[in-house]
Amino acid sequence: MGAIEQASQNRPPAPLMLIKQELDRYDKVASALLPANVTVDRFKATIANAIRKSPQLLGCDPGTVVGSALRAAQLNLEPNDGRNLCHLVPYGKECTFQLGYGGVLELLRRAVPGVTVSGRPVFPNDEFDIDYATNTITHRPHFVANPDAGRGGNAYCWYVRIVYPDGSAFVHSLDKEGAEYHRKFSKMGNSGMWKDSYDAAALKSVVLDMRRWLPQSAEMVAAISDDGRVIQAGEIRHDPDPWAGDVPVVAEDDITDAEVVG
Repeated sequence: MGAIEQASQNRPPAPLMLIKQELDRYDKVASALLPANVTVDRFKATIANAIRKSPQLLGCDPGTVVGSALRAAQLNLEPNDGRNLCHLVPYGKECTFQLGYGGVLELLRRAVPGVTVSGRPVFPNDEFDIDYATNTITHRPHFVANPDAGRGGNAYCWYVRIVYPDGSAFVHSLDKEGAEYHRKFSKMGNSGMWKDSYDAAALKSVVLDMRRWLPQSAEMVAAISDDGRVIQAGEIRHDPDPWAGDVPVVAEDDITDAEVVG
């Protein structure tokens, strides 16, 4: 074997190949998590496209890229596309899972079939009023209320209105201070959506702020719990029998009174 061939064989795999190899290891998990109309090959193609759009992911630990990708598969949300469903976001040498505004709305619609959701930023030259007592909003955008005035500056408020199938409505809003409060607690407060699409990040924060009053599904709870988190591929499992595997046996004498009190 020549020196060139030997050097080629000794060369470490390219970052993209390392991520692909890690994805290949989880084919069975991905197949179990994906909906019936999405193949594993299509899932891998979406991850490859996400990496092309965010090449900084190539510098991340492959296990964290695949972990976030599998969480996206589990939630049936396609990452890093124009719908703002969810994102694989590089954070140093690790990939973080970020739930998008579109993803929050999609999960809400699944939790409450037939619900409609609308939300918009409010600019200084808009005419705007919100009444929590009656769950009503009046919003005339600047190009209608003041056609020659322009926006008047950046948005200062963001609101979301939810209408349930029975016709009842619920409204909520955040001002700049409220949006910045959510941003302060985000690991990606200076990157991701907060950097690239502040209005979308603020609207997502409105919905997250509303969640205490909204019906929630297991999907929504899992997505919010993992929002902004580093997820290792090994964390994502799909056991047909959740009781399968080794379960530690606890001796009867080891059970304390506190554990048996209802």
